[in-house]
Amino acid sequence: ESQSIVSLEELASSADSDLSIELDDEDKVSSWDDSSASHITLGSQISSDSSSVEISGSTVTITKAGTYVISGNVTEGNIIVNATDKGTVRLILNNASISNTTTAPIKVLDAKKVILTLADNTTNTITDKTRQSVDDEDFSSAVYSKADLVFNGSGTLNVNAGYRNGIKSTDDLKVVSGTFNITSNEDGIIGKDLLGIKDGKFTIKSGSDGMKSTYDTDTSKGNIVITGGEFDIMASNDGIHCNEDILISGGNLTISSGDDGVHADAALQVDGGTIAIKKCCEGLEGVQITLNNGDISIVASDDGINAADGSSSSGMGMGGFGGGQNGGFGGGQASSSDSSVLLTINGGNIFVNAGGDGLDSNGNIVMNGGNVTVLGPTSDGDTALDFDGAFTINGGVLMAFGSSGMLETPTSAQNGCCIVTTLGTVSANSAFSLTDSSGNMIMSYTPTKNYASAIVYSSDIKSGSTYTVTAGSTTQSITVNSNVTTNGVSGGFGGGQNGGFGGGQRGGQPGGSNQQGGNQQGGMPGGNSGNGRSNSASSSTVNQV
Repeated sequence: ESQSIVSLEELASSADSDLSIELDDEDKVSSWDDSSASHITLGSQISSDSSSVEISGSTVTITKAGTYVISGNVTEGNIIVNATDKGTVRLILNNASISNTTTAPIKVLDAKKVILTLADNTTNTITDKTRQSVDDEDFSSAVYSKADLVFNGSGTLNVNAGYRNGIKSTDDLKVVSGTFNITSNEDGIIGKDLLGIKDGKFTIKSGSDGMKSTYDTDTSKGNIVITGGEFDIMASNDGIHCNEDILISGGNLTISSGDDGVHADAALQVDGGTIAIKKCCEGLEGVQITLNNGDISIVASDDGINAADGSSSSGMGMGGFGGGQNGGFGGGQASSSDSSVLLTINGGNIFVNAGGDGLDSNGNIVMNGGNVTVLGPTSDGDTALDFDGAFTINGGVLMAFGSSGMLETPTSAQNGCCIVTTLGTVSANSAFSLTDSSGNMIMSYTPTKNYASAIVYSSDIKSGSTYTVTAGSTTQSITVNSNVTTNGVSGGFGGGQNGGFGGGQRGGQPGGSNQQGGNQQGGMPGGNSGNGRSNSASSSTVNQV
């Protein structure tokens, strides 16, 4: 995967860059030889043509490796896989419907691996209900596996999990293909050691997390990898929750959540795909967030993108791992507890509409590329860009709009310049534009919220040039004399974390320009530095190195 290109010293390489979904050849096979397969026919009287299938009432137990084609309907039934020969068991769901009110309808107790194939042009339904478990062990999902579980085929699986979770494996859970409609009282899909999704179509409505991965003691496990697929997730808690690393390299994800849209306790990396978080408290959250490519749009009631390790009140109890510090930037480094926290933007189109901070890092922010647009808060208690360490801009296009009461200014910019200006209160839907002395449009955007400040960066903004800022009825003439030029921004306390100057200010980068494809999605989060709070000052230009 793409590696971050950053100027921060001692920056650890992304820990999730080697994440992948490893599939065996058999995992990809969805066809079968019906003449050599075993068959299980469900109904009021269950039958099978295999000596490896034990039938006791409405309970079916598969005792050996092999291929089993399951069809028909049964209520108060269940399929148990207990293949002590440690081979691979293939379950072909061929228009099967299984429901149970006392235990999991499908449960895997023992096998090397279970491949669950959704036969082409079939609809299969698994249903459980709220229950007082009669098992020695609480099989907490409608489809429950103690072995690696793989889904393939082009059929449909409906899971109605009235007890707790929809589908759960206590080992790896991999999805090659299929259509999944899951409604669950708790989590929709859980792969305890790994949740890997290559493709498929998912509609999930969950009472807790939509998709989840955890681990017991091995911190190399508990990861989520998504390389493709279509996802529509409505979750009462997190849309996607992971106790370690998340890698998203493809797919089309639409998420509405009661808490975080996508949450990783460690690293979160996006290499491609489309992520549309329509509703959430915080959009993307992780200790180290790396955005290399893709289209990301976020509507958040609190922070849009939040890099945090749980060491401060804004964290979510996450455990970090070694990361990058801002090393040589003017003495300004985050506190030791935040040394691993980093937001890196290398590419992609990123749009954030946040009620709290737009981009927030309890450590550092580095922007090397991408088109970033931030519609930050209207209240002065938060800011469009919030960072506790340093915010370094090396490339890309940034436009960040928001309130001015806690404005933070990027630490440095190169390969272009950054302008930070306060505007008074500008009404929503009032166009913002930046033009050069010849009247050429450098960038423009029309925020759909009130805004009182703008932070813009582009390679087209040159030192020594004079620009006209227009925001609604407000017009300003700003001469750029340094890589970061401020207008109407007080220096604040200089927050001890950002080194000498203006550390308390908040900063940002410009997003899409009309000349570069219209109002593109773009934007990058920052964070507050210590006690630094910038208030609107006079309209005179204050140049800042």
